[in-house]
Amino acid sequence: MESHWLIALDFMTIGSFLVFATYLRSKIYFLQKYLIPNNIIAGLLLFIIGTLGIKFLQIPADRYGKYIYHLFVITFIAMSLRKTEGGNSKTTYATGLLMSVNSGIQVVAGLLIAYIFMLTIEPNLFPTFGYYILLGFSQGPGQAYSIGHSWEPLGFENAANIGLTFAALGYIWAITIGLLLIRFFKKRYKLKQQTIKNSDNEINETGVIKEIMDQPCAGELTTDNSAIDGFTFQIALVLFVYLVTFLSLKGIEFILPIIINNTEIASQLISILWGLHFIFGSLFAILIRKAMQRLSWGNIINNGLMTRISGSSLDFMVTAAIAAISISILLDYILIISVMSIVGGLLTLWFVVREIQKSNLDSPLERILALFGTLTGTLSTGLTLTRVVDPDFKTKAAQDIVLGAGVAVPFILPFMASMIVPILGLDKGLLNQYYLINLAALTIYTALLFIYWRYYSKKITKK
Repeated sequence: MESHWLIALDFMTIGSFLVFATYLRSKIYFLQKYLIPNNIIAGLLLFIIGTLGIKFLQIPADRYGKYIYHLFVITFIAMSLRKTEGGNSKTTYATGLLMSVNSGIQVVAGLLIAYIFMLTIEPNLFPTFGYYILLGFSQGPGQAYSIGHSWEPLGFENAANIGLTFAALGYIWAITIGLLLIRFFKKRYKLKQQTIKNSDNEINETGVIKEIMDQPCAGELTTDNSAIDGFTFQIALVLFVYLVTFLSLKGIEFILPIIINNTEIASQLISILWGLHFIFGSLFAILIRKAMQRLSWGNIINNGLMTRISGSSLDFMVTAAIAAISISILLDYILIISVMSIVGGLLTLWFVVREIQKSNLDSPLERILALFGTLTGTLSTGLTLTRVVDPDFKTKAAQDIVLGAGVAVPFILPFMASMIVPILGLDKGLLNQYYLINLAALTIYTALLFIYWRYYSKKITKK
């Protein structure tokens, strides 16, 4: 079959299962009771089909990985193009700091677990395996797939698919525990925030708005249809930002080997940068939005339509990420994947809930859900969970998590750059020494970030 039909059929399949999942959610009480999002239902159904080997509906994991990679950055760009209502940028910075600290905890925990396995039952484990908690959970399937793929030429078989498996498990962690968090806080503390006052009504449970009078506006058109459809312009703007992002990264890819004489290090850095394409996309979106506002074109961007674009790409991406779980690869590494995912998930849950409650930031439930979802299943899942209690992203939690990801970049870069160290140790025959030095340095760095976060959160709380 021709390749263009393969891509079309893949999206037809994902879209069809999203429609089917919407029907199931509207009819099955269990799905309504636990507010399970339709994208998770669709993803699990596709995962089951892939496991059963139904050929005509089966999509290979590598194709899922490519779709996830691109949909991820589209979600970021559309959210970042939205006009902000002002607010407290300090909470955005605090969110970025908290994300950075938790990323450090995930890296240190992952490397420590992997080292124990390397010393005992998995002596041939590739030395970067411990980074998968960070890559699969808080960095996302695009990052996990991209960087994992760059390890395969170095001798790490199926590294990209292992990354997708961790990302999919992260999504399951995020949604399962995230939905339990919603029910726990509602029941125990009887929250009265306006953002969740409709959580128990029929519309929220079934997920379908049948009455025309209850259907909210999706967004306003900002261009005349005789010139260009208003929604088309919003999509075109997102794609324009993505093109700017792509060309900028291609420029860096060309220049970096010239600046760095070491081909291996340059190659790893390039892979990391392409894995961070969503951050670059978000930053360029902010810059372009500000430039349009300076030129008095800011009103052409419509928040409602941008939210619809980010929501659509989010739904397709979450579905693909769940469906991409590989049973065969999971079984090959079942013990270490289980230990790493359980430890990483529990540490993230404990840390996020504890620190948000201690910080006294506004909208605590929305922030806990946004952060936990982002730091286990990436930004898309954080937004999915937030959308359950804040359907229109009216609180600042969603905005802070999107912009906070940009704030976190310089703090997280040392964790990403440190991936080179175990590989260099392996190449030089000094793996044990390089690995332990790297682990110690990252532990100290994470501790310093935690001290800074505690200081900053107390500072903004007092003010």
